[in-house]
Amino acid sequence: MVVRRVGFAPLKGTRHVARGSIELDAHGPVGDREWCLVDSERHQIVRTVAQPLMEVTVAADGDVLRVTLPGGRVAEGRVAPTGPVLEVDYWGRPARVTPYDGEPARLLAQQCARPAYLARAERGEIVYGAPVSLVGTASLRELAERMGRREPADQPERFRSTLVIETEEPWVEDTWLGQELLVGDAVIRVNAPIGRCGVPNQHPLSGSADAPILKALAGFRPRNEAGEPLLAVDAFVVRPGVIRPGDPASLGSP
Repeated sequence: MVVRRVGFAPLKGTRHVARGSIELDAHGPVGDREWCLVDSERHQIVRTVAQPLMEVTVAADGDVLRVTLPGGRVAEGRVAPTGPVLEVDYWGRPARVTPYDGEPARLLAQQCARPAYLARAERGEIVYGAPVSLVGTASLRELAERMGRREPADQPERFRSTLVIETEEPWVEDTWLGQELLVGDAVIRVNAPIGRCGVPNQHPLSGSADAPILKALAGFRPRNEAGEPLLAVDAFVVRPGVIRPGDPASLGSP
């Protein structure tokens, strides 16, 4: 097995960007979902499925953000905290975030349909399950064949996985639960299957709903207790390290 893609989005819900490498620490990919937008009226983190932001690309270096919109408009600069840590809602559970302001923050807030503000989350606060996610290419190819469409195989970023791993057997990652996976310099422990919402239906660059992936999955895949069809797995970090495309992946103890 070989890593084919690594990536994440610095701001939750924005474009999931492929990277030349990622660093895993004890909390997961460094820089992943460090930022988010918060609905000012509902005090709720803006959900990706309800407010697609895939058209927006965010690059973060400390508290300097570069925000690029479709059409080329760019805002780059330092953002600064504007108040104390707040507790907001994230899928029914509390998350601790700090509000920030600055030109990039204001441009991001304008992309939401409701009043919103930029916030910086404490590590792991806006990660629904274990912090690393991975999917096998054979599973994506099988899904594409069942649908008669190429999107699942050609656009793995639809599933917003930290790691895309070249595999030969569809759904083999379902058998890795509880096992350790050596990937690059890191070791991760596979935790649980991931229940899918409607986000994979949305084009990874435009956010428009253009492929009935959730419906296809629901037609043949197992479901979790919430009724969500399963695709991909998540994992905890056992040994921090750097992972790059082309790195080998193997099951077993370090």
